[in-house]
Amino acid sequence: ATTFRAAMAPCKRAIRSSKGCRKRVVLRAESGGSQAPSTTEWAKLMPLDEVPPGTRKLFSYGGLSLMLFWYRNKLYCVESRSPAEGAYSEGFIDALLSQEYTIECPTTKTTFDIRTGKIMDWYPDNPVLAFLTPKDTCRDLVVVKVKTDDEAVYIDASDERFQDKQSLTKGGYDTSAETNNVFGLEPKMYVEGRNPGDVEPDRPMVSAKKLSPATLAVSTLAVAVVAVTGSAVCLYFENLVALGLFWLTGFSIVAFFITQFASEGTEDGM
Repeated sequence: ATTFRAAMAPCKRAIRSSKGCRKRVVLRAESGGSQAPSTTEWAKLMPLDEVPPGTRKLFSYGGLSLMLFWYRNKLYCVESRSPAEGAYSEGFIDALLSQEYTIECPTTKTTFDIRTGKIMDWYPDNPVLAFLTPKDTCRDLVVVKVKTDDEAVYIDASDERFQDKQSLTKGGYDTSAETNNVFGLEPKMYVEGRNPGDVEPDRPMVSAKKLSPATLAVSTLAVAVVAVTGSAVCLYFENLVALGLFWLTGFSIVAFFITQFASEGTEDGM
């Protein structure tokens, strides 16, 4: 038995060695296949001395109104105006920055991540507006890649938003051309006291009961004769109380017949 184990030991070491070799080859193949070529196209934007550290600069590029600013010794680029604001907004030129890489909307206090553009805190000081205008109605903040060297600022010209000619203005009358839909919501119409999600059933059209022209002419003439005759009699005897009662009774009778006629027409239509 001892002789057999001694004879098999070199074979076991050879098997372990071959397994280890195969494993190392596979790992090298996987690590080599994971690399992808970069498609970023950097374009020179402006000299670096135009944006000194600690300052902010508004500019336009590819149809977008953008803003450069420094944060923790690094230059960032976002759109110049908050997606959560209305047409007439002051933008981000004086907006607050937090310690969590967010920028605050001056009007709504909504915060956006300056690295990804994601909404971090939606209407934190106004829960009513946060409920009436859900978070998903607002798009993310536009963030564009930029980099610097010792002389200039470079922008990612391969950004798809430049290719699509997306319009982002500084605000004002031409804001309707933008892709921001926060203030373009159409409210749902519904009857008070009902659930807005309920579907209103179709109802048949109610047609009024037709009245012949001859009947209408005779009825109008009869009412006119009675009104003139009654008023003349009351005035002849100088009895103003009787005149008032006469007109009150006459109006009541006419209103009663009109109501009856309208109700009959509604029942026929149903």
